[in-house]
This record gives sequence, structure tokens and C-alpha cells, in this order.
Amino acid sequence: MTIWMKPTLTEESIAAMEPLDAFRYAEELLDSRFPREAVRVLSPLAELEPNNAAVWELLGRAHFAAAHLGPAEDAFRTLTSLEPTSAWAHTALGLALDRQSRHREGAVHHRLAAAMGASDRDGTRVALVDRPGT
Repeated sequence: MTIWMKPTLTEESIAAMEPLDAFRYAEELLDSRFPREAVRVLSPLAELEPNNAAVWELLGRAHFAAAHLGPAEDAFRTLTSLEPTSAWAHTALGLALDRQSRHREGAVHHRLAAAMGASDRDGTRVALVDRPGT
């Protein structure tokens, strides 16, 4: 389902949502390009379920889409600690660091993702950081 108009969310309406409904609604918000609203819905859910990797992934994606790069990094760091063998999580953390011009730190996570068999793009990002003169 696509959400066409900016949703009007109140703290009460967010608090009244069941966790699964909140997660699905946040997915719809993010898919409909309302990442800030998705963050508002997901933040209480992350506190409620701190070990739920799916919540941290979606929260990180929402923060990243909203250009909240510090919180995106934090969410992806939590995700990589919950799922250390997830190549996607390491790629996402690497991208969040890259967007903050912290390319050397990001390269560490791109290397891990590349070693796990992720996209060739991770290897390319590492090669860009490792070129002579950088």
C-alpha cells in the first residue's frame, strides 16, 4: 500500500499501536518516502524490542533515508552486533560512515561485507579508499 499524503501521527497514536502493526506501518511509511515518520514509529519499538534485528535494520534504513547519519550509524552498529555475519548490515554501516566522509572506517565494513560474498561494489569502495595518494 502506498501512503499518498503525509501522515499525521501523534505520540498517543504511536503508543497505541501493537508492535507488529507499528513495524508494518513503518515499512509502509518508508516505502512511501516518509522516513522521518517511520523513525517516529520505530523508535519506541526499538526500545521495546532491543534485540530485534529487523527493527534495527528498518530503523537504520529510515534514519539513512532521512539523512540522519549519526543515528543511522548507531542503528547499523547495533544491527551488526546482533547479526555479525550479515553482509548487508556491514555494507549499510559502511555506507553510513562513507556518507559522513569517514571512508577509512567505512572501508573496514565494506571489506567484511566483500569477504562475506556481498556485492562487488563493496570491493570497489575499498579499492577507492586504498588507492595511492588517499
